[in-house]
Amino acid sequence: MSHYPDGTVVAAGALVWRVRNGELQVLAVHRPRYNDWSWPKGKLDPGEHLPECAVREVAEETGKQIELGQPLPTIRYPIGAGKQKVVKYWAATVLPSGSRSVKARPTYKAAAKHEIDRLRWLSVEEAHRIITFPDDLRPLDALIEAYQAGRLDTRPFVLVRHARAKRRKAWKLADLRRPITKAGAQRARAIVPLISCFGVGRVDSSPARRCVDTVAPYAAAVGVEVKTHDSLTEPSHAERPLATAKTFAKLFYKTSARAVCVHRPTLPTIIELMRASIRPYTRGALPRSNPYLPAGGVLVAHVNDTESGPVVVAVETHLLRVHV
Repeated sequence: MSHYPDGTVVAAGALVWRVRNGELQVLAVHRPRYNDWSWPKGKLDPGEHLPECAVREVAEETGKQIELGQPLPTIRYPIGAGKQKVVKYWAATVLPSGSRSVKARPTYKAAAKHEIDRLRWLSVEEAHRIITFPDDLRPLDALIEAYQAGRLDTRPFVLVRHARAKRRKAWKLADLRRPITKAGAQRARAIVPLISCFGVGRVDSSPARRCVDTVAPYAAAVGVEVKTHDSLTEPSHAERPLATAKTFAKLFYKTSARAVCVHRPTLPTIIELMRASIRPYTRGALPRSNPYLPAGGVLVAHVNDTESGPVVVAVETHLLRVHV
């Protein structure tokens, strides 16, 4: 179910950035039908997560595979007949050739020439002069602000709560062997392209089957092993919560893009550890009450590695797909 009002057209895109000769540049596209310059973006397809839409649209309109960074301001504007359009943007960078996460994505069809006929890397000054619609400058200004503050270059830390598992009362074997349900397996497959949007190349998990089975489809798609940590299990957390916290902190401090699958009872400990890295300027917010994430929920923390340690500059959660 969409949280947008009826009549809302939902779209997503990205401000793809790079630095050349010490200068911030942003990739813009030209649409001949409207004779305008804007950011690559497009409408959400049925069943897509918004990050998937942004990655797909950039690939179709520019031919570039990207990794999403921190979310940028959302644009809203009327489109007539009492309707409005909502465009969600992310900062993004072009993935290097051979990146593992691309393996977990579908094949994208290039946009036709009558839709997009030119691409151009713009300096900040050029963007303010050439971009057609003033509203499109809002995400650009947020991008510039993050760059000037040294907070634009981030890595994703993806926290996944395992998908729905068989009920404890209906499972007679060891709890660590309790599997996910058919619906849980469907959710595990559904989050594969979602996680890939953030360029994740490493996967960690509790060794419990329900956790491993939740992230195994993504790990298989990108060709990596799921690394398990005994201290992330429910019994270990109940007996030695400090050991769980230490393991999570160790993973959180690693500078590679990764996803970690955990249990609901461990989330309060993990979320509080993350909260220590939140700052007043952080976009979005960590969940504040149990269960923090529903079964199969995904939280993405965009982490800026500083001399004093990791700082979370933005947080986003993805619970269910948006239906439009």
